[in-house]
Amino acid sequence: MKKQLLKEERKRARKNSNKFRLRVISGILLIPLVFGLYVYRLHRDQTPQTLLRRAEKLVDKGAYRRAVSQLRSIYEHYPDTDKAPQALLLAGDILLLNLQKEQEALLSYLLVERDYPETPWGQAARQRGAEIYKYRLQDYGRALVAYQKILDSKSSDSEKTQYEIADTYFRMNNFEQTRIEFESLLNDYPETKLFPEALYRIGSVFFLEGKHSDAMTVLQKLCHDYPDDAFALEGYFSLAQIHEERGELSKALQVLKGLQGRYAKESILEQRIAQILHRMKKKNRAI
Repeated sequence: MKKQLLKEERKRARKNSNKFRLRVISGILLIPLVFGLYVYRLHRDQTPQTLLRRAEKLVDKGAYRRAVSQLRSIYEHYPDTDKAPQALLLAGDILLLNLQKEQEALLSYLLVERDYPETPWGQAARQRGAEIYKYRLQDYGRALVAYQKILDSKSSDSEKTQYEIADTYFRMNNFEQTRIEFESLLNDYPETKLFPEALYRIGSVFFLEGKHSDAMTVLQKLCHDYPDDAFALEGYFSLAQIHEERGELSKALQVLKGLQGRYAKESILEQRIAQILHRMKKKNRAI
């Protein structure tokens, strides 16, 4: 009886020992799996999408510099993903709009344009860079180069780019080229909504050059074709000024009175009418 009990006890001990060894082996085999899962989760937390969301949260908190640093790290560590140009573009926007750092913003935009030229982000960066040159830095030469690149790329908003080129030449006081560029806008995009403004700008440039007859021809076309447009109303005001400079006071007065009740700058209009009436009285007294 004792021998039988001893035999069964040894049998149970061997069975328990085998179960223990199996648990140990299973545990050892699970270590790489658990470690791999940990690495995967760690990597998942560092993906470009996650980093981008973190940067956006930093922006919401007003931590702009930290957000820019986070965004630049996406470009540095994941340059081949579509999040890299998106991150660089956003970094430039933060630098420009929130931190007022035009030069640093420009650097971000130039990197996007250089490394991702054919992407939507590259096109947007090129546009933003041109605007910085023109409106922030007043570097009109570089602005023209940038706008010309946009125009050559056949972007969907090429008529607006053509307008920006013309306006840039105006800011450079190159009136002849201004007219050429605005005329190109009218010829290339005859259906553009910018037509009335382009006509007004051409007429105004002629006026600034002292070419009053040419100015009147363009402004009269503007007022005839777009009589209720805001630029046409300004065109009428300019026509009155041309008549006045020519000494045609009655014509100037007639044009200005036709603007009453229509011209937004009512006080200025009434002041001009009063000045012309005063000149007419002085002229009559002199006669």
